[in-house]
Amino acid sequence: MSPDSAASSSSATRLSSSALKIHNVCRLLTRRSHGFYTKDAGVAHRKNMGILRKLVCQKSTKFKNVWTTHSTSPIAYERGRIYFDNYRCCVSSIAREPRILYQLPACSKSEKIEDALLLECPLGETLPSPPDYKSSLAVLTAHNWLLRLSANTGEILEKIYLPPYCKFRLCGGASG
Repeated sequence: MSPDSAASSSSATRLSSSALKIHNVCRLLTRRSHGFYTKDAGVAHRKNMGILRKLVCQKSTKFKNVWTTHSTSPIAYERGRIYFDNYRCCVSSIAREPRILYQLPACSKSEKIEDALLLECPLGETLPSPPDYKSSLAVLTAHNWLLRLSANTGEILEKIYLPPYCKFRLCGGASG
């Protein structure tokens, strides 16, 4: 093997390894839009987090505090909405400054919301009325009520009592 071929093979190795590490966010976004990272959901998620990290961690990035809040209960985020106080307060994060979409009145411990699930589209069925197609929350309360709330206003759209012999705590399954 000649010295020239050894040098060219090592430079080819360097080029191929550096080609895998793209540092330009615009190029990463272009590659993502062309479907380069669609083989595996985990790859797409990691690439998205890498893009976000590159944008946030740039030395030239400046941050402006537009809003601050604190919560003693967990904060949930789904589709541009931030939920506080066990889903009783909903804030839109889409606008330039967050704004309260709705805040449900204070309730007793038995009416406390245990878990919620965002519902956005029918699953292969025709729904009975046009308002049923709007975003809503399926909510479980501590006293075994399943509520369907409007995701935009917090209005109760449906209310179903669940049997007392099962204690539901999560929307994904039963416990107890």
